[in-house]
Amino acid sequence: MVLGVSMAPATVRMVLVEGENADGSTVDEDNFAIPEDHDTPTLNAAADQVLAAILGTRESAAEGGHRLASTGVTWTDPVEASALRDVLAARKVENVMLVSAFLAAAALAQTVGSALGYAHTGLLFIEPETATLAVVDSADGSVADVRREILPDDDTEAVARITALTSTADGLPSRPQGLFVVGSGVDVAMIKSELEAATSLAVSAAEEPETALARGAALAS
Repeated sequence: MVLGVSMAPATVRMVLVEGENADGSTVDEDNFAIPEDHDTPTLNAAADQVLAAILGTRESAAEGGHRLASTGVTWTDPVEASALRDVLAARKVENVMLVSAFLAAAALAQTVGSALGYAHTGLLFIEPETATLAVVDSADGSVADVRREILPDDDTEAVARITALTSTADGLPSRPQGLFVVGSGVDVAMIKSELEAATSLAVSAAEEPETALARGAALAS
């Protein structure tokens, strides 16, 4: 089994997936809130909380006769990631890989694209402040044709910027066969129809958006 953890600014989401490559079904899901303050004691407390959850999952898996092959942790805040990295090193906890939210989304896009029979899958990763378009190779997970847009504060303008970026997917050099959309702190479902209108590619999104990045982290680990 593989554990995937997503550290958002206010919520940690965890997903336990069958298979050493995290390619099986979901065994368990959990989430808990973490403080949004960025002072050192708060960051360390949040990192300790995540570490306790990881170690607790390992222990539960072992008690059930299972082995936790690896753990992937994705983050949106580099300061939180740094605090967790320090805690992992101090406690000498191994087999935990920290991956960026974008790379977790790319790992998920690779799996989805492979399942759909795509050689190359377009990935649109949307965060509150940025949108990133890229192409993921289903064979090896490599990422190409990366384009990033800074989004304005106004929601209408931000959606217009995202749809404009989406419209360029058809002409990317790697020629994606479909577009997979992942959001972090963004409700993709609200703008999916506008994205579909902006491109001739088939547009799909994560079936369980809340745990998409956690599953991606498990895949990337």
